[in-house]
Amino acid sequence: MNIEIIPHTLVGSVNAVASKSHAHRLLIAAALSKRPPAISIGTTSRDIEATRTCLQQLRKEIPVLDCGESGSTLRFLLPVAMALKERAVFLGSGRLPQRPISPLKEEMEAHGCTFINKHRKKGEAREICEIRGRLQGGIFTLPGNISSQYITGLLYALPLLKENSRIQITTPLESRGYVDLTLDVLKKFRIQIYTAEKEGCPTYMIEGRQQYLPPGDMEAEGDWSNIAFWVIAGILSRDSGIICNGIDPQSIQGDRAILNLARRMGGKVTEKGHSILVMSDSLRSTHIDASAIPDLVPILAVAASTAKGVTHIHNAHRLRIKESDRLAAMYDCLSRVGANIKEEPGGLLIEGVPQLKGGTVSGYNDHRIVMAMTVASIVSDSPIIIEGAEAVNKSYPTFFEDFEALGGEYRVL
Repeated sequence: MNIEIIPHTLVGSVNAVASKSHAHRLLIAAALSKRPPAISIGTTSRDIEATRTCLQQLRKEIPVLDCGESGSTLRFLLPVAMALKERAVFLGSGRLPQRPISPLKEEMEAHGCTFINKHRKKGEAREICEIRGRLQGGIFTLPGNISSQYITGLLYALPLLKENSRIQITTPLESRGYVDLTLDVLKKFRIQIYTAEKEGCPTYMIEGRQQYLPPGDMEAEGDWSNIAFWVIAGILSRDSGIICNGIDPQSIQGDRAILNLARRMGGKVTEKGHSILVMSDSLRSTHIDASAIPDLVPILAVAASTAKGVTHIHNAHRLRIKESDRLAAMYDCLSRVGANIKEEPGGLLIEGVPQLKGGTVSGYNDHRIVMAMTVASIVSDSPIIIEGAEAVNKSYPTFFEDFEALGGEYRVL
């Protein structure tokens, strides 16, 4: 689906969709419980449904887990499946079969699993790997700068094993907020994880033979990752203002950092309960370390494109292995609409211009690229055409409905 976005200032209120990160974790913990609680998820998405479908597959003797395009589903369930099964097959679509699973793969191979890679096509999906052999406990060693999703997968799986285990992180842990979110959910399900830390490198000690014991029915939090698009839309709309509802100001989600970043860029942020009002007088540049907030980079790049001064986004190298190469994608998209932007090996350098211009950009089959470029239309002097806008269904199927409710205008081409 190609769409044309007509430039408009946005104003009004919007409700947060359910956090994909929190929903994945709650669903997995619930499925591993002997008496699974009901998990309430206000709004769903393709990634959340991929996790739900895969968890149903785990009831089978040889599960075939189609992860769709969800990297979280794949990386969380690789060790979980092999803690429970002797054999499992993992499928994926889009860019997922090409996205890395090392060094998790090598650590699992060192602990009883054998990976067989055939890359056969099965319908719309492609086989990522077949795994044989139960996962065994022991010492797992992972760097902290590759993917926090590997750590989360092991934290879910290792309490189920007979043996005690330890996860040693060998370099300072990036995206720590996502691991903290995992630990918070596990604690609620009475899974005990002991943590020691030295120079930013944590070690997680996990006893085997634990049981998942839910506290009762639970609800997924509002999503800070997706509400970030409306936060930036609010500061780009200047004094019009956008109210964002249904978000927990005490959430462990790392992308809650969007509020402080918005303030640093000149945003006026007023918090009240589970709502925030966002607006601004003018935007200014800032220095952004993206190591803990990689998912915010696309929309922060849009904010920087018309901010006064030069914004440097760095420590963002992991964005090259997301649904798209997000650094290259944002460089390409913003360049096409008149931004002064330079791509670096691990980041972006953006000098603000007074206004963007219209143009045609690819959505790169990436939900965050599509949403970011839609918000960019607020500061454009003419329409922006986005090719492949249906990518928003991955995490936020109602994005364009909410955009329209805030005064946005678009038409399907």
